[in-house]
Amino acid sequence: MSPNAASPAGPIRRLALRLLRAVARRAPTASRDWADAMLREMDFIGGDWAALFWAMGSTTAIVFHSGRNWREWFEKSTGREEKNMNQLGKKTVGVVSGAALALALALGAFGLLFLTAILFPSLGLDHMEWTHWLVVIVIPEIIFVVAAISLWHKRRPVAAGILLTGFVMVVHVVFHYATHGGTH
Repeated sequence: MSPNAASPAGPIRRLALRLLRAVARRAPTASRDWADAMLREMDFIGGDWAALFWAMGSTTAIVFHSGRNWREWFEKSTGREEKNMNQLGKKTVGVVSGAALALALALGAFGLLFLTAILFPSLGLDHMEWTHWLVVIVIPEIIFVVAAISLWHKRRPVAAGILLTGFVMVVHVVFHYATHGGTH
């Protein structure tokens, strides 16, 4: 019988027990027996704080022991993991390139509006709000949607990057007009 069986466990000991039970439950198979033994040893630790320190030390030891097992498992399965990482890398490059293309189009539209204002100042296009809406927002968003639809089946990550950039632009415009009330 354990020395603490007669007295009810305090909140600190209950915390220590929950911590060690959770770690023992999630430990890999190779470490589980060791974790269960540490949990049984807790019955013989006197004092709530000593039990908490035992649980924390045991948790650390179990995690390090489990880490060795997880590392071995990972090293055995790296062939499959490398393939998944290559696919993830390709998808990331696709999304980033789609976003970069969409951003370049949006910046080009803004540059076109700026260049038009410099070359043809008498038109006053840079002071007309509808030209900003049309050239910088509406036309690029239409191009984004058309490009995403046409690329969706063959280059889905690129299409996702384009849609993501278009969505961010729309959110930016909505926040801009919500905070500035449509004035420049």
